[in-house]
Amino acid sequence: MKLSNEELALHDVMAKKLPELIEEYFKRPEITSVGVSLKTVNDELTNKLSYTFGVTKKLPLSKVSNPIPATISGYPTDVIELEVQPNTLAEPNPVIEATRHEKTDPLIGGVSISANGGLMHGGKEVRGNGTLGVMVNKKNDDNPYMMTCAHVLVGTTTKLDSDVCQQSKWETTLEYCHDCAALKSYYHENVYFQRGSSTIDAWLDCAIARKGWFRNATIGKVYGIENVIKGFAAIDASIIGSEVTKSGITTEITTGNITSITTSLRLDNFDGTEVIGNNLTMIRGKSGRFSNSGDSGSAIFTTNGSLLVGILGGSTASADLTFASPADAILSKWSDLSF
Repeated sequence: MKLSNEELALHDVMAKKLPELIEEYFKRPEITSVGVSLKTVNDELTNKLSYTFGVTKKLPLSKVSNPIPATISGYPTDVIELEVQPNTLAEPNPVIEATRHEKTDPLIGGVSISANGGLMHGGKEVRGNGTLGVMVNKKNDDNPYMMTCAHVLVGTTTKLDSDVCQQSKWETTLEYCHDCAALKSYYHENVYFQRGSSTIDAWLDCAIARKGWFRNATIGKVYGIENVIKGFAAIDASIIGSEVTKSGITTEITTGNITSITTSLRLDNFDGTEVIGNNLTMIRGKSGRFSNSGDSGSAIFTTNGSLLVGILGGSTASADLTFASPADAILSKWSDLSF
């Protein structure tokens, strides 16, 4: 499902109006997202673009006091029910079978990971684990790095160089950390960078952790996937509609289609305050959910070509949609990462 040449030409024109729409529509509490996205008709994706608005609850038009106009600046609109899941980590659950939840050597993507301790999310202390996205190289460093979500390893009290656990310490009977890596850098904010000819800001929820000396790693390998991730995808309108894959600890291997690279969402910061995350990549599952709690941190990559599209940041409670920090935002802060 690819955009036509006509739709490709429209995308960047439509995107120029988004800052104005974001400022206007996020004043309304029921609006949860705004972006240029593939339009849905009868719950099926089309290859047509629309200004897409997420709402907490979709109501019949007759019951909406202030409806979204059918068109904006001559372009069609779409309204979907969308609310971000508040719980992004998996609940502690010790397991004994040899699965992606076990200690893994060599380290690869798609396996269970956690911080060595509790995290502060939404102003509350939480325990839980997420997914190691993928192992990457860093220039001038002999040790590979884990790439995952910041919120999987970081809270308001987390410090750099704190231990990272794989398997997750919450999945061991004695809550023991294997100290397999050390947290080295993270971002949980909108970052500015160049995309094509424009300077944009995009939400970056990503962390890298340096592998310990006594663990091995396979660069680009993801649990259950034959092909290894080879590099970073270019993020532009031509990638919309592309099929992508992820391998996470909760929903395991799933496929979906990219629906947007410009969506802004209401998100929670570590301290519980609200933040608007901009220019997120959105993915819709091809058959049900693309992700769920615990899949945070998974690497999302093109099915054809195995290029990293982004790092999975979370899913939605009322739709089959997942959001991700885009690959170009990651490279804007860590240009020395490679596969």
